[in-house]
Order: sequence, then structure tokens, then C-alpha cells
Amino acid sequence: MEQQELSSVNGTLLERPTSQLLNDFGAGKASPGSGSAAALLGLLSAKMLTTVCEISLRKKECESSHTQFEFILKTVKEELEPRLKFLFEADAKDFEKVVFLRTQRDKCTEQLEKSRLSKESLDLLQTATDYTFEIAELSTRLMGFGIFSFENGWHAIRGDSGVAISASMSSVMSSIFIANLNLKTLKRRNYASINLKRCQQIQGSLNELQTRAFSCVTNISSESLESIQLELQDHEETLNSPDIN
Repeated sequence: MEQQELSSVNGTLLERPTSQLLNDFGAGKASPGSGSAAALLGLLSAKMLTTVCEISLRKKECESSHTQFEFILKTVKEELEPRLKFLFEADAKDFEKVVFLRTQRDKCTEQLEKSRLSKESLDLLQTATDYTFEIAELSTRLMGFGIFSFENGWHAIRGDSGVAISASMSSVMSSIFIANLNLKTLKRRNYASINLKRCQQIQGSLNELQTRAFSCVTNISSESLESIQLELQDHEETLNSPDIN
């Protein structure tokens, strides 16, 4: 398995230069794939949140929310980010094995061996789907933190909060796509029917958070529009001033 050998030589995928990692995603191979991409989006959100918290904790205007920002910062650094890093690597490694097993199954002519390879690939796909569900749930928490940070963090870095919200939202949505596709493949297993409800619950949480996220977008758009209109009005009044004529 060429890519696994490459990983063992060069260390973890996340240790690679950004350009190389992006090329890995675009190399037309099974790994790293969509599950790792969803985890990476969550990690980007986590890093942006870390920046927002660090800066907001230094600002007096955010003093009333310092306790919450300290909690978010601790949770992201000690819990969410390390777990997403693990899930990024684990999904890349295990899904590559899934594809390898499927290839071996399709080449196999002996029925017992073919069945064994099929079962093993489905078992591992089930494990990878568990990773996807966890990525979605962690990113749902990040999205909630992002919305809080947008509403209560330092006003000048709401662009950072917005990226944290958007990246985590994309991570959750991507995970829902992946999980549903995997459940379709696993349709003959009890796992699929049991976890379909889990997928629906994640989607319900996403819908609620999206409403709040879009409210943040609406608010900042209104602020921008009002500011520009006031500037234009001031400019027009200046031009019409008797002192100018």
C-alpha cells in the first residue's frame, strides 16, 4: 500500500507542509479523503477560535465574557483540537485500508476469502463512520463557540469569528454527507438503522446553529451598510456646505 508506506516514512499527514498536504488531497487517491477534510475544517475553526479567545481576553471591552472565553480556550486546546487531529489521521489511515480491502475482494475468486474481505472492509468502514460522526459532533460544539465569540468577542476580529463559524459549519455539513453515504453502504447492518437517527439529530442541531449564524451575517451586513450610508451622507453634506461654495 504505497500511500501507507509514504505516511510511515514522512510522519503524520498534519506534519507535512501545507502545499504538500493540499496536493495529497488532490492526488486522486482514497486517502486523505473527505473524512480527513471534514476534520481539517474543524481544526481550522479551532485555530481561529483560539486566536479570537486569546485576543478578546486581552481586551477590556470583553471583560464581562472573559470567564466564558477562558472556558472555550481551555476546551478547544485541551479537548477538541487534539481529538480532531487524531480523527484526521485515523480516518486517512483506516479509509485507505477500506479501499485496499475492497480492491482485494474484487480481485478474489475464492468465495470464502471474498466474504472475509468484504466483512473486514465493512467493519472498518463502520469504524470510519464513527470517526465521521464524532467529527460532526465536535464541530457542532465549535460552531456554537464561534457564534458566542462573534457576538461577545472583540469587535475588530469578527472576521476571524466568522471564519470559525463557517469552517465548523462546513465540517458538520460535510460529515453529514459522508455519514449518510456510508450508512447507505452499510444498509444491511443494524449499525445503519441505529445511526440514521444520530445523523438526523446532528442535522437538526446544524439547522438551529445555521439560523443563528446567518443572523450574525445579517447583523454585520447591516452594520456595514449603515456605516457606508452615513459616510456618504457626511460626504454629501460636506460638499453642500456653504463653506465649500
